[in-house]
Amino acid sequence: MNPSADELEHEVNAVDWKQAELDASTSPLAQCGAGPGEYSSPDLRLKELHGVALLRLHSLQSAEELNSALDAVDIQLPVRPLKSQGIDPSAMSLAPGEWLLFSEFLGADRLSETLNSVLDGQHSQVLDLSPGHTVFRNEGRSAPWLLGKLCALDVFQFNPDEPCAMRTRIQEVAVTLHYHSPGGRKSGPVFDLICDRSMTRYLWQLMIASIPHAEQLLQLYGKPK
Repeated sequence: MNPSADELEHEVNAVDWKQAELDASTSPLAQCGAGPGEYSSPDLRLKELHGVALLRLHSLQSAEELNSALDAVDIQLPVRPLKSQGIDPSAMSLAPGEWLLFSEFLGADRLSETLNSVLDGQHSQVLDLSPGHTVFRNEGRSAPWLLGKLCALDVFQFNPDEPCAMRTRIQEVAVTLHYHSPGGRKSGPVFDLICDRSMTRYLWQLMIASIPHAEQLLQLYGKPK
C-alpha cells in the first residue's frame, strides 16, 4: 500500500529535523567528511573553531549611541571602520551601521539575548549567522606567509595593538578576516577566517595544500619588518 500525502510529508519533516540537529551538533568539516580540522607544526597552527557564536548587528543608530546602551552588559562596538574591539565577545565594524559580534565562549542564544536586552529593537536588529558559517583560526610565525600567499591583503602591516577586521577573498572564497588577540595581549595575535559553510571543504584543503610553501617562505625570508 502506497503512503498517503500526509504520511510522506511527515517523513520529510522528520528528515529535515534530523538534518537540522546534525548541522547544529556536527562541525562543518566533519559534516563534509574533511576532518579532523586541525594542523600543527612548530611554526603554524591551523584549526577549525566549532560552536563559535557569530551575530550580525544592523542599526540605524551610531556606534556611540549603541555603546551607551551596551555599556550595561560590558560590550562595546568599535567606532572606526574595519576595527575590532573587545576580547570575548569581540565586535568587528565591517560597514556603516553593521557590526559582527564573535564569541568562543558565549552561545549564540545567550549573546543574542544579552544584546536584545539593552538595544532598541525599533532601530536595531540582531541576526544569528552561526549555523551558516565556518571559522578557521590561523596562528604562528608562518601564518602571515600563508595568508599573504592566498589573499591580496598586506597582513604583515597589521599591528598587534590594533585589532582589525575586513572582508577579502581567498581564491574563490569570500571571507571575513579577523585579526585579534583572543587571550589578551600576552597570548599573541591570531587570524580568524570566517567563511560561508558551503565553502568549508574547499577553503580547508586550499590552506592545507599551501602550508608547505608558506613554511618554506618563512625559512627563506623570516618575518618581514
